[in-house]
Amino acid sequence: MTNDIKSKVKSLYEIMKDEKIGELEVSSKDYSISIKRKTNNSPLVEAKPVVKSEDSVAKEEQKQDEILSETIKSPITGVFYASASPSSPVFINEGDIVEVGDTICIIEAMKVMNEVKATFKAKILKALVENATSVNSDQDLFEIKKV
Repeated sequence: MTNDIKSKVKSLYEIMKDEKIGELEVSSKDYSISIKRKTNNSPLVEAKPVVKSEDSVAKEEQKQDEILSETIKSPITGVFYASASPSSPVFINEGDIVEVGDTICIIEAMKVMNEVKATFKAKILKALVENATSVNSDQDLFEIKKV
C-alpha cells in the first residue's frame, strides 16, 4: 500500500471510530476502499484498497456512457446513408464528438436527399443502422451521450 492510501485509510478509520461507524466504502476514479471495523471494542480493522487498472476505468466509463445514453432518431421514412456518396468518407464514426449543425447522415426519401444534422453537442457511442438500409420515421439511428 502506498503512503497516500495508508493515510487515507487511517483518517477514514479515525472518522469511523469517532462516529461509531462499523463499515465504510469509498470510491473514486482511481481506487476504491472498503473498511470494516469490529464494533465490540476490538481494534481489528480490515481494509482492502483496490487500485483500478486503466482497463477497469475504461469499462466503468463505458457503463456510465450506456447509462446516460440517448438516441438520435430518423425524422422521416427513407434510406439511411452514412456518407454523401459511396466514395465519400462517412459523416461520423463511433467515438466522434459532433457539434450543433454537423451533418450526421442522409435519409433519402422520394429521390430527395435529406441531411440529418446534430441539434446539440454529443458523443457518438454506437451506429444502430447499416449504410444503405431502409429506416422508418422515429427509428433509432445512433446511440449518443450529450456532452
